[in-house]
Amino acid sequence: MTVLLFIVGLVTLIIGAELFLKSVDRFGLAWSVSPVVMGLTVVAFATGAPELAISLQAAAEGKPDLVLGNILGSNIANILLILGIAGLVKPLNITNRIIKIDVPVVIGASILLYVLAMDGLLTMIDGFIIFGALVAYSIFMYSQIRKDRSANKSNKEEQPELDEPVTTLFYGKYILLLLAGLVLIVMGSRWMVESAVEIAGVLGISELIIGLTIVSIGTSLPEVATSLSAVRRDDSDTAVANVMGSNLYNILLTLSLTIIVAPGALNVSVDAINLDLPFMVIVAVACLPLFWPAKELGRPEAAGFLFYYVAYITYLVFIALQHPFKETMEWGMTWIIIPLTVVMILAKFLFDYRKRKLLKN
Repeated sequence: MTVLLFIVGLVTLIIGAELFLKSVDRFGLAWSVSPVVMGLTVVAFATGAPELAISLQAAAEGKPDLVLGNILGSNIANILLILGIAGLVKPLNITNRIIKIDVPVVIGASILLYVLAMDGLLTMIDGFIIFGALVAYSIFMYSQIRKDRSANKSNKEEQPELDEPVTTLFYGKYILLLLAGLVLIVMGSRWMVESAVEIAGVLGISELIIGLTIVSIGTSLPEVATSLSAVRRDDSDTAVANVMGSNLYNILLTLSLTIIVAPGALNVSVDAINLDLPFMVIVAVACLPLFWPAKELGRPEAAGFLFYYVAYITYLVFIALQHPFKETMEWGMTWIIIPLTVVMILAKFLFDYRKRKLLKN
């Protein structure tokens, strides 16, 4: 029954996120916003709603490991799993805006969280600091949206057309869908948190591991569906921007609100400080040399993302089971796989950089 409750909660979350996404997507079309900006704001917020609901629910019940594990696991899954799958389906074109603005902002937010969490506590003051970063980012995005809408008005032929008039009925219809989606998200999050904690207790697995794996993958499914749908439509902008925007909202919105409303400070486990937080930062930083200067995430790089995600999840399972192969895997990753990956990334970066210079000349 517990497993069934988890599955029902997950399905409810996905349905709720889809309804929410459909409504805000229609609003985006009505307001003439480009795919990149929509992906970073409307789509990212919609697909990130499950993480927000689950984290607030877990915080209210005093389960900090599940909160942090959900957010860190989702951010890692968003880049390695979602971009990995999407890039294997079709190479992703990366825009200058994502390289110059959005990836650096994601890196900055990840480093901010890491620094604030290094003392082992995330207090209400930390929550307000992170929320302040969200306010600053929102002001910046508002200015970008205004510029975007001005530019789109002069290029209407390039914009998708809305197939229904923007009337009072339009707003009423999609506001109801939005509210219905939010209700389903909240219900699904409650069922998933309750069943995940019970499963963790039965299997003897920590809530941090459950949050980093089962819950984070489950709540990332809306992002997977959205990004794959965008790739099928040859819309790499939305696919990549969705991931970057979702990672930002997970930290700046979900975590800040969770810390502020939580009954007391959130404890940060030693495992999160030593492994999950730095790994999240490294994954975000790795996007820069892989995205630029080729401005593409090809199938080899996407396969590399998936390899590291599988390795990460496998390592978490070994930790949970106290498997003796854990030390062997640590040695192999530290002294063979990671150094080889760094060399390959640098070689690719230099090759793409020289190729770009030759094309310019």
